[in-house]
Amino acid sequence: MRSNSKPVTQRQLRVAEQIRHILADCFQRGNVPKDFLDCPPVSVMEVKISPDFSYCKAYISVLSIEPATTVDLAKALNKQAGFFRKIVGTKIRLRLTPEIRFFADGAQAEADRIDALLASEKVQRDLIVSEPEPEAEENADD
Repeated sequence: MRSNSKPVTQRQLRVAEQIRHILADCFQRGNVPKDFLDCPPVSVMEVKISPDFSYCKAYISVLSIEPATTVDLAKALNKQAGFFRKIVGTKIRLRLTPEIRFFADGAQAEADRIDALLASEKVQRDLIVSEPEPEAEENADD
């Protein structure tokens, strides 16, 4: 984020959350274009909206497929963004209906990377608790 950008307002957060609920409802109820009827369940993790409410970024996640496939799904959803924009426009009252852009949510991939790092030999070696030497205990009693 740029240093001169304004903080996110309560209204932005509220509208973004409303859009997230609308999009999640579309995926849950199957109110999607015909091309996506057979896709795995999609979760809308987060929506961020611009200060002028003209653009929003929707971060999606699909737990049953690889992260690279989620990126491809986000690209395909971007081609059908007008469909979702129309639905959002009918369910939310704004002067302008924001243009929606879909992105793959990288949180799950990052969590998997951290889990793998914590399970590595180097980290496990550092986590082993070493026993204090007996000589140090005898000197402490004196």
